[in-house]
Amino acid sequence: MASKNNGFLDQLVNGITNPKGNLGSWQHASRTFQDDYFRLAPKSKFLYHVFFDINTSALKSLNLKYQHQNEIGLLVKSADLPKFTLKTATLNQYNRKKVVQMDHELMPLNIKFHDDRAHIINTMWQNYYAYYYADPSAAKTPGAYSRNAMKSSNYIRTTYGFDNGSSIPFFNKIVLYQLNKREYVSYTLINPLITSFSHDQVQSNDQGSAGAENNMTIAYEAVSYNVGSIRGGKVKGFAVDHYDKSPSPLSAAGGGTSSIFGPGGVIDGAADVLDSLASGEAFESPANFLSTAITAVNTYQNTKGLTNAGVRQEGRNLLIGGTIAVAAAGLSGLKNVVFPSRTGNGGTTQANQVDF
Repeated sequence: MASKNNGFLDQLVNGITNPKGNLGSWQHASRTFQDDYFRLAPKSKFLYHVFFDINTSALKSLNLKYQHQNEIGLLVKSADLPKFTLKTATLNQYNRKKVVQMDHELMPLNIKFHDDRAHIINTMWQNYYAYYYADPSAAKTPGAYSRNAMKSSNYIRTTYGFDNGSSIPFFNKIVLYQLNKREYVSYTLINPLITSFSHDQVQSNDQGSAGAENNMTIAYEAVSYNVGSIRGGKVKGFAVDHYDKSPSPLSAAGGGTSSIFGPGGVIDGAADVLDSLASGEAFESPANFLSTAITAVNTYQNTKGLTNAGVRQEGRNLLIGGTIAVAAAGLSGLKNVVFPSRTGNGGTTQANQVDF
């Protein structure tokens, strides 16, 4: 038993005096992506939002705009971000090769939707199709597609094809948002038009239980970029419909905890209040001001629950946690990995495993 304790103490001393260990600690590699609040960490693909700004004058069903416009973006299963092809040419300048730019091309984007049971995406497509093309309305007119419809102009009772009198765009714009750390990067598609739309297939084989989807391809004339905070409703249609706005009980706004550190603690709550005041978010709306005030009150109430014993225990936890991390790094330079290591009672080698 004593030899095991001596071995651990030796590893603790080695971890303090030689923190790099037998191999470089994982922390050295993590500096790039974890330091400075994960500033250089890659973005997650699943944090996104898409907003479809539909022209009210182009709609056949106005409830699509006023009731379901934000829900269209929620039903986006996946979406391409803008793609560009830059065209260049290699010229011969007195036998010297010179590459020059000639043109650029905006590549079409693909957007996949869930084929929802409320028919929202289907309704959007029907409105788009009926706005630009007369065929959906003509197909409902008796005799419009009969065999003798072309024998005499008397049989032509409706317009066909693109002869539908559409002059304004159906989509004012389509905006794709990447979300990250309460910030967004937006890609606004200028003058977007649908170049293809396809419904899914129905089937009764082993793939029939998969969710149905609709696929749409968009062409556009330009892209506008922007970046900013998601606060203040700057991300159009985000966190509006079907969004749980009740604060978590672990956060200071939802009650918090009577602790100094950690989520919902005094420091965390004070930081939220100061950040809201400094950014001006607290004054953007009465609801924001009330939320900031509630966070401040909860943080103040939590300070009353602090005790000397609790503060000392948190300090001990931090100290012990830091000491264990240093000792774990000193064992082999890697956590939760078994490597041979010298013990403190001689030249015998044994396998030590760190598992905290």
